[in-house]
Amino acid sequence: MNYKMMAYILGNIMQAEGLLMSISALLALYKGEINELRAFLITIILLLVIGTAMKHFAPKNKRIYGREGFVIVALSWIVMSIFGAMPFYLSGAIDGAVNCFFETVSGFTTTGATVLSEIEGLPMSILFWRSFTHWIGGMGILVFVLAIVPLGDDRSMHLMKAEAPGPVVSKLVPKIKSTAKILYGIYIVMTILEMIFLFAGGMPLFDSVNHALSTAGTGGFSIKNSSIAAYNSPYFEYVITVFMLLFSINFNMFYLLLVRDFRAVFKNEELRYYLVIVGISTAVITANIVHLYPTLKALSVMRCSR
Repeated sequence: MNYKMMAYILGNIMQAEGLLMSISALLALYKGEINELRAFLITIILLLVIGTAMKHFAPKNKRIYGREGFVIVALSWIVMSIFGAMPFYLSGAIDGAVNCFFETVSGFTTTGATVLSEIEGLPMSILFWRSFTHWIGGMGILVFVLAIVPLGDDRSMHLMKAEAPGPVVSKLVPKIKSTAKILYGIYIVMTILEMIFLFAGGMPLFDSVNHALSTAGTGGFSIKNSSIAAYNSPYFEYVITVFMLLFSINFNMFYLLLVRDFRAVFKNEELRYYLVIVGISTAVITANIVHLYPTLKALSVMRCSR
């Protein structure tokens, strides 16, 4: 096991998390949330100091193999979750270290489960960080690290394989680093597009940003106690539903669309079966709950009578 190389990569990950967390710190500064700003700054300083120390002794042997890749992935999620929970704990926004850790793990893993019953009373910077954990976890922090850390393709591929949820990992372009940049580019553009659609429909800017971040991670964290139902807007529901579906599709498909390889997209079995499963599931659920909506039920009866 190349422990020095593992420490070097974990150091990069900690620095990346510290930089990403600085966005929430800036929001806390802008909104005058002093207690939350202090919590974020303490965590960011710890991440940067420890991460820099771990990177300082860069190993001469920078080779990693499959086993190192899996260990790095496991440790990265544990380390990220521990430090990601610190702003919740230090600010007192969430009671108890276990609850803070649970909320953070739920965010980074895009599970979407929450221990909170009262969400709207939380400070804005805390709400943003909570939603941002979904966005970070949606693509995976290691994909972000691969885009910025100077690793060779022979080493990066082991990390990509360990991070990927499926059994097969393919490169969009010859270099892994370029592949990671393309994936994140698509991810960022789609997130911004959803923000624009929500904001254009009348959702406040802060709400639009948070819900777009949560949708991108396909997790479901909301800044409202009753989630999207709080807005009572079919338009918002349609937008989020469409983007939730798009974000759940293999991003390789979007790259193929960009390079106009439409045949490869239509032939992709994963995409076809996924859309079929979603379609059938939607139809079954609709049939099961149609009686709860009198207007829709009456409309269905009228159409059948014709």
